[in-house]
Amino acid sequence: MDRASDEDMMGEALAEAALALEAGVFPVGAVLARGGRILGRARKTMASNHLSHAEMNLFHRVFMGDYRFARADGLTLYTTLEPCVMCFGTLLHLPITRLVFAMEDAYGGCASVTLNGAPPRHQHRPVEIAGGVRRSEARALFATFLDTTSEPFWREGGAPPFQTAVRGEPVQF
Repeated sequence: MDRASDEDMMGEALAEAALALEAGVFPVGAVLARGGRILGRARKTMASNHLSHAEMNLFHRVFMGDYRFARADGLTLYTTLEPCVMCFGTLLHLPITRLVFAMEDAYGGCASVTLNGAPPRHQHRPVEIAGGVRRSEARALFATFLDTTSEPFWREGGAPPFQTAVRGEPVQF
């Protein structure tokens, strides 16, 4: 897909993230598409469930019990935040060949991890990855969340590299 199409699809993921933010939840949204057609959408749904990531919710909606996509090709995942190891690992088990994310996650992101040390099944898994699509809009949602949340983890400075990146400061490890 071209950059304009990626930006349009990311707009859909950002809309899901905005709904999460309205509900007081960490604003991550995700969309699965093929050929410009949205197959499913989801957002992070609750802070207290560590499995309720937007991507995992989306994977369950689209793939659970529906084998139409089991051998599909050309599926693209759009997400407002670079996926964590759980979501990226799950992506590798699905017929998703492209990942587009808005903002990198300096704290828990996994999309930049090389698959060279992965089990043989995943070493040659072709996943095209593009980051930074509509980054400033995603960053604004995360900044609003950090400024307004009452969740103790975030209020007490949890995930310092992520919070630093959202605030626009250089991240140091």
